[in-house]
Amino acid sequence: MRILVADDHRILLDSLALLLSGMDNIQVVSKHTNGIQVLAALEIESDIDLVVSDVQMPLMGGIELTLQMRVRFPKVKICLLTVADQPEAIKEAIRAGADGYVLKSAERSELESALNIIAKGNKFYSEEVMMQLANNVGIEFTPDIDKPQKIAITQRELEILKLIAMEFSGTQIAEKLFISPTTVETHRKHLMQKLGVQTTVGLVKYAIKFQII
Repeated sequence: MRILVADDHRILLDSLALLLSGMDNIQVVSKHTNGIQVLAALEIESDIDLVVSDVQMPLMGGIELTLQMRVRFPKVKICLLTVADQPEAIKEAIRAGADGYVLKSAERSELESALNIIAKGNKFYSEEVMMQLANNVGIEFTPDIDKPQKIAITQRELEILKLIAMEFSGTQIAEKLFISPTTVETHRKHLMQKLGVQTTVGLVKYAIKFQII
């Protein structure tokens, strides 16, 4: 797995590159201090698999980098590695299209696991990140802006809706929430009925439209 790393703190950048280089099947191709440098490197290096980037960097941070990569380099994965654990920062990263969101407080094993999961085409969010999203409830649901209507959605349904919008499969959601895939499917059907949508894509569109993620 060929990786680019980005962090504006040189000591952290060098330490991260060294840590990643010690992991199996990972090659750190280059190190950068902002998103602009990463984009320039991606123009030159055509076979990069994944970018590991901080969120807050000068000139271009991780969120803007993610948005740019989704348009210019859609096949390259990006994992944001940051200290920012506020729900809004996490939601912004997910909306931008980040493939992973890992806190810098994570153990080496968690980061290594995250990169391997992302490389296989799946999403990865630290447990702390998932807790922040799960606890950030209090959304008023108004599917028809012209005709506001409150919809009774349980906290469990809200958790599942967020995970569906984050592209987790039914099996992955079941593992995350310690419930059965059958229960996940039941909640999904209830959500579709309550929100008046016909497909899972409709659930995702709803979650994005009303900023549930």
